[in-house]
Amino acid sequence: MKTISRLLASALILLVSITAARAINPQKEYTYTPKDFGIEYVEDSVVTSDGYRINIWNLPGAGENGRSVLIACADAGNMGQWLGIGATLCFLGYDVWMFDYRGFGGSQDFATDQDMLYHSEYLRDFGAVLEHIAVLRDRPVDVLAFSMGTIMVGEHLRQYPGRKSLIRSCIMDGFISDPAESVRILNGGKDNGNGNGSDNGKAANSGSDGKSVRLPATPLLSPGFRPQDISVPMLLIHATEDTVSPRRLLEPLTASPLVTLREFDCKHLQAAFTHTEEYFTALDTFLKAH
Repeated sequence: MKTISRLLASALILLVSITAARAINPQKEYTYTPKDFGIEYVEDSVVTSDGYRINIWNLPGAGENGRSVLIACADAGNMGQWLGIGATLCFLGYDVWMFDYRGFGGSQDFATDQDMLYHSEYLRDFGAVLEHIAVLRDRPVDVLAFSMGTIMVGEHLRQYPGRKSLIRSCIMDGFISDPAESVRILNGGKDNGNGNGSDNGKAANSGSDGKSVRLPATPLLSPGFRPQDISVPMLLIHATEDTVSPRRLLEPLTASPLVTLREFDCKHLQAAFTHTEEYFTALDTFLKAH
């Protein structure tokens, strides 16, 4: 199982980690589906409150352990390229659910602005899928979120604290806890590590690739996710070389007794690729403890 887990996680996470968190980059065609790996799955869908059909995969898991894990992907590709993560959790016995935001993969088309860090409408997509699973399984859901997906989870927790959230626990890999600050960094602002991220007002107008990233007119997680917004157990996965969401932005959250911080020596979102066995052991240990 370790060999299969490593192959799936390492091969597939790499495809999305390169471009994740640098504005939206959806892909409609699936590079992989569970069928390609002989994994049992059910294709499902749900319609959001504003009428968009969202495509869902359910990987039931070998040996039901009574826990459902919903994966909220980052901003690039589609859920097929995150299948390694879902497959590994499935092999560990979890009832895994994956979905595509509107405009991604098999979900309904959407006019995506690729200069945005995210679209606020993705919050509706996440909420609709989460509620669908909670009702179907008749239990709260564990959530594993990556980069842009953490913004949706954070805002959902802010709006629906505690049991209202339908979330049992959450794992935030590459948590964009302050999207405005991450956009400033992506657009060329320096992170000097002194706790305030100031560049003396001299931030460039675009990032190193010349592309400027923007927030929606009505941004989520504004003015940032705070300790008082935490109402469920939370595991923060932080990469020591993460320039998108530096550790100084996560430090205030660690004051909450509900928060566990785990660091890996790698870049943004690459822990599952560079530290595969340690990564999934950390996830499994956290989920079993909560």
